[in-house]
Amino acid sequence: MMSWWDNKKEQESGAWLAKLDEDSIAVESERKVWAGNAKTCAIRKLQGKQMLFLGTEPADVLTSDDMGGTWRGTDTFAAIPERKKWTFPAKPHKPHTMSIDFAPTAEDEATDCPVVMAGVEVGGALIMNADGLWENRLGDKTSSGAFQLCHDVHQLRPDPFRPSRWYAICGATQSKSSQLPDCEGGLYRSEDSGATWQRIFDGGPGEGQSASVGRGLGYTVGLALNADQQGELIVCAGDKAPGIGAHVYHSLDGGETMQDITEAVAHSEGINIGGHTPVPYFTGGAALLAFDNGQVAINRGNARCNQWLLLAQLPGAVLSLCVGSRMPSSVIH
Repeated sequence: MMSWWDNKKEQESGAWLAKLDEDSIAVESERKVWAGNAKTCAIRKLQGKQMLFLGTEPADVLTSDDMGGTWRGTDTFAAIPERKKWTFPAKPHKPHTMSIDFAPTAEDEATDCPVVMAGVEVGGALIMNADGLWENRLGDKTSSGAFQLCHDVHQLRPDPFRPSRWYAICGATQSKSSQLPDCEGGLYRSEDSGATWQRIFDGGPGEGQSASVGRGLGYTVGLALNADQQGELIVCAGDKAPGIGAHVYHSLDGGETMQDITEAVAHSEGINIGGHTPVPYFTGGAALLAFDNGQVAINRGNARCNQWLLLAQLPGAVLSLCVGSRMPSSVIH
């Protein structure tokens, strides 16, 4: 639980652990385990221990092996080159950890020895070493002085079928709002665990963006990979930051070709795609999309066709989806 609304008067920042009843329906109790601006979290067995990971603002990843009783890792990003240059355009100009995920190592795919990976806006693609220190996997430097991967990383995810193939969804920055070099947003892919990167999708047409921010192209925010079908993914983008406008793109070949399926979704009966970037997800062979109007749509067949059905109508905007023990898909900024 990432935040708590107290009588609708003030919002208390932090992280809570909730205990559910025997039927996993109602919350029996909740316990605050960390005070601060928490952006994302994950629970994963690591080297034989059940670990709680917390992504925060200012950008960091905290870890706990006693479910929030004690924490390690405060300011673990401090040793990363260029950490002092990380910033965020909007006030309070602090970077934040947007995603935490885990990839099996190429040599050993044991579930309790994963690579811990974090996407930071605006900071990069961070990987935790065995000693608990972090390194940035941005690829090689280009002739412009920027790295191959844009450092405005919204989501960093491993391919479910290929341990060394990673995907990153990035926004875009310009030097007047960042101390780092200009970089282009879109979908990036690495075939060597982040050693090198290639931008394979520009995020679509976009509207109203500055020519020096993403070069007028779509502002990519959401990413989902299908763990049941190799190569299938969905990318969601807006026309401009921070995800204003709703566009949905689908690929069956790992992002090599992307098809705009926005109209297929929008023209499905009873579906209103809203005005902001939707949240994509895959579960049980089906594709999900959740919108800022509280609607959740499902497609159990071909995501490119008008087979989207209204699954649920929730009381507020949906910013994140998660099923079981899998990592959440999110469009939170």
